[in-house]
Amino acid sequence: MKRITGLVLTVILLLCGCTSNIATEETNSVKAEFSSGVWFSFSEINAMLNSEKGFKEEFSAALDNCVNLGIDEVYLHVRAYCDSLYPSDYFPLLEEAKRYDYDVFDYAVSACHNRGIKVHAWVNPYRVLTSSEDISVLDTSSPAYRWLNDDTADNDKNVCFSNGIYLNPAEYEVRELVINGLREIAVKYDVDGIHFDDYFYPTSESNFDSASYEEYKETCDNPLSLEDWRRANVNALISGCYTAIKFIDKNIIFSVSPMASIQKNYNELYADVSAWVKNGCLDRIIPQLYFGFNYPDKAFGFDNLLKEWKELVKSNDEVELMIGLATYKIGTDSQNDSAEWGTDDDIIARQAEICKSDGRISGFVCFSYTSLFSGDELNTRQRDNLIKIIKET
Repeated sequence: MKRITGLVLTVILLLCGCTSNIATEETNSVKAEFSSGVWFSFSEINAMLNSEKGFKEEFSAALDNCVNLGIDEVYLHVRAYCDSLYPSDYFPLLEEAKRYDYDVFDYAVSACHNRGIKVHAWVNPYRVLTSSEDISVLDTSSPAYRWLNDDTADNDKNVCFSNGIYLNPAEYEVRELVINGLREIAVKYDVDGIHFDDYFYPTSESNFDSASYEEYKETCDNPLSLEDWRRANVNALISGCYTAIKFIDKNIIFSVSPMASIQKNYNELYADVSAWVKNGCLDRIIPQLYFGFNYPDKAFGFDNLLKEWKELVKSNDEVELMIGLATYKIGTDSQNDSAEWGTDDDIIARQAEICKSDGRISGFVCFSYTSLFSGDELNTRQRDNLIKIIKET
């Protein structure tokens, strides 16, 4: 009899139907209303935490801006580098949050809900450090630090290096850690959603996880290729997260925001977005269509990208499609973008209008707060045009 690893068996079972009895049809129906959202990145939250005015005043002012514009959903970066914006049993508290004698995330959730704004907890599942491979700079309570410094050599492979430090997507202990972290959020906080962005495998180099892959190949007669094995690892995490979240609260939305190119997701990040949608392993997908209408490479023009994603979600009408929009590109001097983003004042409004007029698209999310509410002249004009689209009936 041929052998089969627990990992592959798990993936087969999970991808045979992520939409289990836990997730009923009322959980995964495409939204009738159109939503307007914004991402608050870790750098923006850290700036608020470090402000002399204090987090409450800064965040409250930001939410008031959101209300005035018509933003009804926010995505708050609660874990960017294997740390936590809130007191956690699994991750070290963010250094900037330690100065406060209250739970800043709990305050943020309440402040949003008091204004009728939905809250999504935004998590990077694998990223630990991108500035270097120096483990000595990590918090000693970080799971990555503890794995590398305990007396168990076997769990060293839970951490990988590639011009930075990352949790290893191949390892069960890593998936268990990430999933437990999401369970903690779902149990402790009244969140409306839990969200991943586009950070999955940080490299396509074979030496990144060679120890885990060689170990895997020794356990079965017909091993997957490295590429398919990596995709299976990510699929197992996505499936496990969805199931864990829905077991706690079927109304919490699990969403992922992949990069714009479906093929790059599949081939470079090992993120099989098509399988996630087809098998109902998420409630909402928010591709980052961070391109204008006149991008030099026509394949990456906004219209063409939108067409590809609309085609992809045809496989499952119960998965919401929202679109990530690039307010951060307003006024850019990037060679490929400046001819359009450096002068035009209605790109975001035109994209939002296209989304709003399409019955299959449930909304848009802008990256990120600072650029959306910048006082620069071009940003202000873009925002003034966008508000007309958001508030029109």
